[in-house]
Amino acid sequence: MEKHLRICLIAFMFAPLIGGSEIQAEKQAHQLRTMGHDVTILTLRHYRDWKRTEILDGLPVIRVGGIYKRDGRLRIGRLGHLPIDFLFFLTVWRLRNQFDVFHSLQLSTIAAVATWIGKVSQIPIIINIPSAGPGKAQQKEDAVLMADTLTERDFLKIPYKDVVVGDIAYLHKSAFGGKAIIRFFKKSDAYYQILSTRCLPYLTSHGFREEQIILIPNGVDSTKFQPVLQRPDPVQPERNILCVARWQFPKGIDILLHAWGRLMREPAAWRANLQPRLLLAGYGPLEPQLKHIAELLDIQDSVEFLGLRQDVIELLQQSWGFVMPSRWEGMPNALLEGMSCGLPCIATRVSGSEDIISDGANGLLVEPEQPQELAVALRRIIEETDLALRLAKAGRATVLHDYELDSVIKRCVEMYYRVCKNCGKHTQKRWREGMQGE
Repeated sequence: MEKHLRICLIAFMFAPLIGGSEIQAEKQAHQLRTMGHDVTILTLRHYRDWKRTEILDGLPVIRVGGIYKRDGRLRIGRLGHLPIDFLFFLTVWRLRNQFDVFHSLQLSTIAAVATWIGKVSQIPIIINIPSAGPGKAQQKEDAVLMADTLTERDFLKIPYKDVVVGDIAYLHKSAFGGKAIIRFFKKSDAYYQILSTRCLPYLTSHGFREEQIILIPNGVDSTKFQPVLQRPDPVQPERNILCVARWQFPKGIDILLHAWGRLMREPAAWRANLQPRLLLAGYGPLEPQLKHIAELLDIQDSVEFLGLRQDVIELLQQSWGFVMPSRWEGMPNALLEGMSCGLPCIATRVSGSEDIISDGANGLLVEPEQPQELAVALRRIIEETDLALRLAKAGRATVLHDYELDSVIKRCVEMYYRVCKNCGKHTQKRWREGMQGE
């Protein structure tokens, strides 16, 4: 008989903040509870008026604060993390005997605090590595949105500090003592859950030990994200292509706009009986620049900025296709959701996406930052109905076979049992006593 687990999920951000990691954490927590395990979310109180503790849809959430700015936002930065880490230490130390395992969803300073407490208390910890970040060629002091055919370019430069990079590089630059913290992680007994195959060489090249690295990708609830019988009729001219992503540099929305511009500038004969439209669902700091790019490319009539939406499932089910134009990724939840809803999907050949899609078999892969190549792929799924339907069917089958949420979470539970059985004698004794009590 397997012991039910008491799991502490440590998340740098959690609801009401919304993003890929936050959504994945919530899905994982609910699925674990469905399987009979106890789950507590330990996260940061990003705004002073947020509750310190509450129950969100059945999930106990504990929030840790720090020093706040005048506008009520939590002060986070190279030094701002120090009071957060201290308060986080006090909280975790007080609660440590309530948990069998810590699972941090990011490599962060609070994960380092939990790792140290786990070592002292002999409680195992697993740390997610969501992203391998950009390649070396993309690491620069400033980031520049793609100009492609544009002559006006002054507005394209953005501060590189606003760019989300790989976990290790981000910790180096965002936290005081970041390099020392990375060294601590490498010497610790922590385990590391990677989401894609590209993350393995990323970690080992930085000195992390391969025997402590476990590959388990994200999953999607295929009963929730599923095709509908009244999906867009191939006989009808509408061809809505949806992109769901934060409007940030790594997501490559600027590249997608250039690709769409190229597509719309082609001789119109191929789309004489079709109505292609690009729908962008999301939000982020690049909104002004992205909208200006669309204006300069004169594609406003066929591009719609939807903003942050709560009806993503309905948007997916009503769309013709899905596109993810990322410069780099970890394991894109939105791509899995698009495939699960039975859409023909296009993605760039980056971490995660290249694991999910086999080019031409269950989707289309293009090289990142290649708008002409992306335009060709977009035209193919818009124009070639038979191809689009075949890719949609194969994509859904891939999700059911390899990325079903229930199966992925079962692999996580197996990982928890494994690390608990490998832990210290004190925890093994507590583990046995817990099983006897049940």
